[in-house]
Amino acid sequence: MIAMTPVPTVSEAWLTSIEATAAAPGGRVVHLVTTVTAPGSEVPEVRDVVNGRLERAGMQSVDTVAETIFPSSLYPDPGIDWTAALDADGVAVLDGAAADLYTAYEDILPLLRTVHANRSGTYFSRMITWPGKEPGGTNQLQLRIDGLRAQQRAGRRRNNTLDIDLAADSLAGGRDWATDGLQVYAVGDRRPRGFPCLTHIDLTLHEGRLHCTAVYRHQYLVEKAYGNLMGLSALLQFLCQQTGHAVGELCVHATLADAELSEGAWVHELARDARDALTVAHKADAAAKTASVAAAR
Repeated sequence: MIAMTPVPTVSEAWLTSIEATAAAPGGRVVHLVTTVTAPGSEVPEVRDVVNGRLERAGMQSVDTVAETIFPSSLYPDPGIDWTAALDADGVAVLDGAAADLYTAYEDILPLLRTVHANRSGTYFSRMITWPGKEPGGTNQLQLRIDGLRAQQRAGRRRNNTLDIDLAADSLAGGRDWATDGLQVYAVGDRRPRGFPCLTHIDLTLHEGRLHCTAVYRHQYLVEKAYGNLMGLSALLQFLCQQTGHAVGELCVHATLADAELSEGAWVHELARDARDALTVAHKADAAAKTASVAAAR
């Protein structure tokens, strides 16, 4: 197991993870734990390096991967946060924005599922219309929003029972999937690999901050990880906006982290280029702060 030191940005979390994994035998690590203390924040120069390499390799961009977890492009952000004291008009605006997101995604779901990789649904479809193949299923996100709002109304600042399931495809005997936070796996599941790599999202409310832990059974650090971190960050920010809780930490537990060294030597070059970009960005930030302090004297 490797538990990375918590870092403030997605960029640093991705970079330290791929560096540590690429240095391991075979470029794989069991139980890699990465923590972002300010989910959604990033270093643009590092993202540019990642996107450039992904494009040259014919892989999906950071934004494309992120949208599989939370489709920010479909969310009409109202720019307000829910509170227990919010008036009816404000609540209606927030609820309407969430409803528009769900409807827009369900409308395009049949088209998305024509792509072979999406035949079992997508991560976001499993969140809003479980089991994710058709519109009209269980909306896990809305159930969690309702539950977290109830915590706010009751003045409770701690709760750790509001999880989101992405992997329990079928239950013996045709039982309905439980909506109370209990995760049940299909006992007959023999899939050695494949969708979903992201199996479970844990939501923990502590001291008024909502924290998120995502469990991946196989985390592809080159092709998917940066986008996954951004998508999970956007999901957490959406939940916090809709429930009035402060944004906490994002933790990703990869039971198998894969630096994808089979892609070639450019994987190591990617890590080096990203490290160089981060160093340059940090030096530029330090210089700007020094200049600002000098100008204020």
